[in-house]
Amino acid sequence: MKNNLLWDIKHFYPKEYKIGLAALDIIEHLTSFRLNDDEAGFITMHIVDAQMEQGSHDVNGITQFIQEITQILKYACHQEIDENSSYYYRFITHLKYLAQRIFNQHQDITPLDKMMLKLVENQYPQSFIYARKIIAFIEDKYNCQLSGDELMYLTLHIEKMVQQTAKS
Repeated sequence: MKNNLLWDIKHFYPKEYKIGLAALDIIEHLTSFRLNDDEAGFITMHIVDAQMEQGSHDVNGITQFIQEITQILKYACHQEIDENSSYYYRFITHLKYLAQRIFNQHQDITPLDKMMLKLVENQYPQSFIYARKIIAFIEDKYNCQLSGDELMYLTLHIEKMVQQTAKS
């Protein structure tokens, strides 16, 4: 069976995907039959699902969410992002947990530090604009309200990735 999310799974869950590939090796050793890499992707999704908090079992939805956000970012900043950087990995990790909170309808009740948000906006205006586009998309598509803190964190993640990519 074809795994349409395989490319994304490899990039969003690299450690878990390596385990999925190791599982294929074990299966091949025991049966003398090699399953294709699509199966490693499905195994990966089971591993990721098992790692997630209780109540959040929409791994495909979370993967789709991450894919949508990374596409919006690439389109908005008109450049590819270095997907091998630690900053990209941190961004993806942040998106995973954000998606979990949205899908589980867990609202962040942390009070917003408006002064800190303003400092981040002034320091990184272009990344702030990108983050606002992402927030607007999420709020519209997933019918939720995100905090100003989320805007600030996304801005910082985006800025680091853009800087890293510019250096590469």
